Amino acid sequence: MQDEVWRSVDIIRNNEGVPHVLQQKELVYTSGVSEESAGYTKPALEHRLVPLTDLTKFGD
Repeated sequence: MQDEVWRSVDIIRNNEGVPHVLQQKELVYTSGVSEESAGYTKPALEHRLVPLTDLTKFGD
């Protein structure tokens, strides 16, 4: 079985100086039914920027 997760890679500031978290999607194999073993992660070619304040209580 396969699932998707987002792994935080780096913190980047946008043009206004607001910190964002660069995340990369990873595929996680949760059971060994395919050629991959359980717990194996494989990076996908999809990224996103998420405002740091959405992930933490930054600045409080």
